[in-house]
Amino acid sequence: MPPKHFIATAEAAFIAGLTDRQMHRIVDERLVPQSLFQRQGSQRRFTLLAAGLAKFYFGTEDVLLAGARRWVLDEITDRVQRLEADMGVLALSRLDAVDWKVARKALVIDVLPYLQEALARADEVARASALVTADPELMGGAAVFAGTRVPVEIVLGSLAAGVGMDRLKASYPFLTEAHVRAAAIHNEVHPRRGRPRRRWSDANPEATPVATRVVRRTFAA
Repeated sequence: MPPKHFIATAEAAFIAGLTDRQMHRIVDERLVPQSLFQRQGSQRRFTLLAAGLAKFYFGTEDVLLAGARRWVLDEITDRVQRLEADMGVLALSRLDAVDWKVARKALVIDVLPYLQEALARADEVARASALVTADPELMGGAAVFAGTRVPVEIVLGSLAAGVGMDRLKASYPFLTEAHVRAAAIHNEVHPRRGRPRRRWSDANPEATPVATRVVRRTFAA
């Protein structure tokens, strides 16, 4: 499945491991250039690169001052813009096309691990899309597990109510942990209108990825 060039805010936030509000901040505070996002009516859509850079910016706030993080983003986006909107880079499918390390004096910062983590989460979304579908002609458009008429809300609601996987599998033999994960991701990436988006990591703290520290000091010999 080819990567989408621009994705909805909720999907970008999931990929970045952030909130919708944080994704909007990278636009409102002009942390990334306009080429990395677009507006569709009142909605904003983001490139995967924007999600990855947002992941870096907020993921390093405990080790880098805001000015340093802005400097890194400015340098990285300047390099990207020289490629004249290479869609492979914007979709994180050509990470080898850019030098993601930024150095100043004795400080070297590598943004690549954050982009790789964002790409891995984008792959999770793609896998979830293969297991969960929503068709206006089926079950009134409710999200169901692919190849079935079983709404994901039934399974997620049952689990939230304390029903065990063994009981659920007795009713739905196809069900696996991958289906449950896909259902949770789908609901996070496609939140229902009027309902606050619940992050998967909030409900599953043990599944929260550990950020990689990429700040290194170098010293002249």
